[in-house]
Amino acid sequence: MTSIRHSLAAQFFVAFALAAILIIATLAGLTVLSMRDGFARYLLQGELSQLDSLVETLAERHDPARPNWPDLVQDPRNWHELLKATTGPDEDWPPRRPAPPSAPPGRPMPPPLIFDPFHFGERAFLLDPDGEELVSPGTRESLSARRPIPAAEPGAPVLGYVGLTAPRGARSPVGLYFLRSQYITLGLASLFAMGLSALAAVLMARQLLTPIRALEAGARTLTDGDFAARIPNTRRDELGRLIDHTNSLAASLQAARDATQQLISDTSHELQTPLAVLRAEIEAMQDGIRQADEKTLAEMHDSVMRLSRLVADLRTLSFAREQRITTVRRPTDLAALLETRLTLIAQRLEEAGLRLSHRIEGPIQMNCDPERLGQVFDNLLENALRYTTAPGEIRVCARIEAGNAIVSFEDSPPAPPAEAMPQLFERFYRADASRSRAHGGSGLGLAICHAMVDAHGGTIRADVSPLGGLRIRMALPLEGPENGNE
Repeated sequence: MTSIRHSLAAQFFVAFALAAILIIATLAGLTVLSMRDGFARYLLQGELSQLDSLVETLAERHDPARPNWPDLVQDPRNWHELLKATTGPDEDWPPRRPAPPSAPPGRPMPPPLIFDPFHFGERAFLLDPDGEELVSPGTRESLSARRPIPAAEPGAPVLGYVGLTAPRGARSPVGLYFLRSQYITLGLASLFAMGLSALAAVLMARQLLTPIRALEAGARTLTDGDFAARIPNTRRDELGRLIDHTNSLAASLQAARDATQQLISDTSHELQTPLAVLRAEIEAMQDGIRQADEKTLAEMHDSVMRLSRLVADLRTLSFAREQRITTVRRPTDLAALLETRLTLIAQRLEEAGLRLSHRIEGPIQMNCDPERLGQVFDNLLENALRYTTAPGEIRVCARIEAGNAIVSFEDSPPAPPAEAMPQLFERFYRADASRSRAHGGSGLGLAICHAMVDAHGGTIRADVSPLGGLRIRMALPLEGPENGNE
């Protein structure tokens, strides 16, 4: 019983069924009231059509010198006699019933008027042309109808109005039979509508619960760690969009788990080489094979520095993944910043047999973090230095275009395969042997560049350089907060 009470199907059914029953009951009640009043108005109109003789007599007895029929107004008996003469026989005026036998002697109770509610005597009334009451009805009812008393001359104002109130108490057998049959029909229709509403509630609850149960099963699957499962979706409503979002969540969780596993695998592989070198050097010194001379210590220092760079790069990428990279932006001349970085590396490029050319259309004023962008420029120049075959050329260009600072780094062969270009900014990715670990580096430089550029709201992409090697092109928006941490 508790499970049924807490079931969504039962809750949906009860909610829909109660709403339908309340609506149908309200409509049925309003229909009954409207039918009763409408039928009463219909009867009144039919009764008014029987007052032709009374209307003609009142028109004939109207005296322009003494309007508003003062003889009828002053003596209600004359009005009653007129009604009896024009609408048929009625009881004597005023009809009375003897005092009840239980009335105390000497204090007789006023006998109530008795009348036939289907005759006009107690329900008829007379109004003047302005609608003011001349002769009141014997019964006061909220529902009444009237018809005008026309003058003999065409176009003349009406002489007054004669009307009837609705009958009180019992109704005519014909009227009661008609209303009873209508009530029975309305009741049967209401029961039929309630049954249809209950059926519709069941179908609607089932229609809503099918995707909800699918979502429940999908969430349970995600909880169990199966991120490859997807929920079938054939709906285009809010529940369909919720299923799409749940499937997207599963895909994101699967991608995150795969990325984490790949990161662990790649990191352990990257750490293995410098750690193996350090271990071999230390064991060789412990065994007395090698001495702690300058060359050996330099090799060990190089391995330690490689480990340090790898750890620092991993930390930077972890901050980028968590969107915690801090950029301290301030007005900076990007052209001057780039020229400074080129000056620092120019000697090393020359020693490596690489020619450096640049075309910088400065100044380029923008809000940026010069330290972060300086690191980007250094990474890209180091990347070109490490992987460009001598003799070769490195070309750097910078300009302003459509509110962005456009900076490109191009080098001569070798170049990665075209299909590898979109993956160059992934962690630890190397396209081929020409850009292998033999050249050094952690394999995280381009991934860090992508994270830094993204933190500045820019874009970066790779393609084949006109010089035959790799071209890295970035676009950085010039506008930004004067100062702030983002």
